[in-house]
Amino acid sequence: MDADELDPGVGATPAQDQPGATAPEYKQPNRWSLTAGGSQRKDWLTGRNRWAWGERLNARRVLGMPDWLNGTLEHRTRYETFDVPWRRGQTGGEHQIPLQTVLWLEAHHAGFRAGFEFWDARQFGAQADYTLNNSMVNVADFTQIYAAWSTPDLLDTGLGFEIKGGRQTLDLGSRRLVARNAFRNTVNAFTGLMARMRDGDGDWQVLAFATHPVLRLPDEKSELLNNDWAWDQEQGNKLFAGVFAETAALPWDLRGELYCYYLNEDPSSDFPDGNPRLAGSRRLFTPGFRVFWPARKGLWDFEIESVAQTGNSRASAIARELDHEAFLEHLHLGYTFDLPWEPRLLVQYDYATGGQSDGTNRSFDTLYGARRFDFGPTGIFGPFSRNNINAPGTRLLFIPHRDLTGFVAYRAWWMANARALWQPAGLIDPTGKSGDFMGHTVEFSMRWDARDNVSLEAGWNTLIKGTFARNAPDAPTNRDNVNYFYVQTMVRF
Repeated sequence: MDADELDPGVGATPAQDQPGATAPEYKQPNRWSLTAGGSQRKDWLTGRNRWAWGERLNARRVLGMPDWLNGTLEHRTRYETFDVPWRRGQTGGEHQIPLQTVLWLEAHHAGFRAGFEFWDARQFGAQADYTLNNSMVNVADFTQIYAAWSTPDLLDTGLGFEIKGGRQTLDLGSRRLVARNAFRNTVNAFTGLMARMRDGDGDWQVLAFATHPVLRLPDEKSELLNNDWAWDQEQGNKLFAGVFAETAALPWDLRGELYCYYLNEDPSSDFPDGNPRLAGSRRLFTPGFRVFWPARKGLWDFEIESVAQTGNSRASAIARELDHEAFLEHLHLGYTFDLPWEPRLLVQYDYATGGQSDGTNRSFDTLYGARRFDFGPTGIFGPFSRNNINAPGTRLLFIPHRDLTGFVAYRAWWMANARALWQPAGLIDPTGKSGDFMGHTVEFSMRWDARDNVSLEAGWNTLIKGTFARNAPDAPTNRDNVNYFYVQTMVRF
């Protein structure tokens, strides 16, 4: 591991970590997930790497790449399956083998850089009656084509500054609202401008962006089943913009974030192929804040994130426009024990809901966020999202070895509004008579970084169906519990 990426108190083994140190396995994004990340590793304003990545076998060394050129080739293979239907319309279990192959190249000179990221996400094993969408398949397209300029000392002010234009990915804060997807086979991309300013000591930074989200194509199930290809397209009828600020200079060593995002969709605009693919519309303002202490050995940590959402939305072209009044709350309290495996125990709580009256949207809109790190595996599974939930839980993480980590987690899931939609499952009871309890989940996962550039991960998650999952209108008739299993490997070069 590179020395500038580690807390000074981190030892060769977890048992040797000093009290008060943050293990790299608990420090995000120092521990990159099993997904493509070469383009995200270096922070050009600090000149440092965001996470550790051994470099004994890499493209630069093997191919003799010049100093002005960076690049990676990364591939992930996963097998995933579940045995019992849980979504509306499902009649049995499903399985899939998603493949993710990503090439990134970037040239740089005197503060300027230009690069691209070419992403190939496809699946094998899916059948015509399985759930399949463009979060699983996006064959042979560019997730990034960009040019950027950065300087650590803008006009002799001591401020770092960066501006980046073109197609790019975004990964902000807790990643609950804007994220570069990790477990999912595809990634969110945006075309526009991003600017970032940072003080020289790293006490604060501010980031602003204005973009058109990119639509992954094709998006018809029959085409995705065959891994058909089409160029992705900028959604010219959609604007996604925002400002994100963070600081590490709060009292008591607190860290804080403050942000506001704006999403505006115009359903009257067609896409370049002449087909209006946007069924509904949204005009949403989403302000929020996050305050937290990071995990540290022998100490408590906590996180509070509170998000409001206002505006209006329309579910489809023929539906009436609804007021959008929603909010999201995330809380967790943790403690990292001063023990050889450095176990960290978390108590978590998430609550997300919308308006209660008939004239309002009854769900929170998670925008472009990720959910695996809070709610469990997504892929062909992912039964819960930040829309209509009331979910307490607990999680125990542990590090038997610097290259071996794992966790076990439990959660109970209620709907915040019994008359609103359980969105991932597509189930709703407008009368509220089916109750509000969706069920319990238990999850276990292990990861092994076998080599500097080879990682393996496996996990199991069971959904113990509650009264709503069994009794809601159009719920699957098989009321058994659902068992989901995955195993995946990541190779980086």
